[in-house]
Amino acid sequence: ILLAGHRCYREYPLDWVQRQIKHLHSNQLELTNSSTFPILYKHETIVKQINVARSKFPYFPTPELAEEMRKVLDDLETKSKEATEKAGGKIRLGFDYM
Repeated sequence: ILLAGHRCYREYPLDWVQRQIKHLHSNQLELTNSSTFPILYKHETIVKQINVARSKFPYFPTPELAEEMRKVLDDLETKSKEATEKAGGKIRLGFDYM
């Protein structure tokens, strides 16, 4: 995404949110609880993210760079398939929170 000159979407990290509430907004907000939930990725879910990267190829600065990234992403898709099959269909990586 960055190679295409686009900006990535990222959520705020849990510890950052907790610090903001505790230190900057302590007189307005009270953090009563937080929970985390593991993220389970299927191969199809990973491929959707890889396809986001592929959709950026037209915006890459050179066709050569896009072609090299295409090779990397194709390899990543293959490795994703192998990893998810080895793990029984889903791999656990990271977490969501609320």
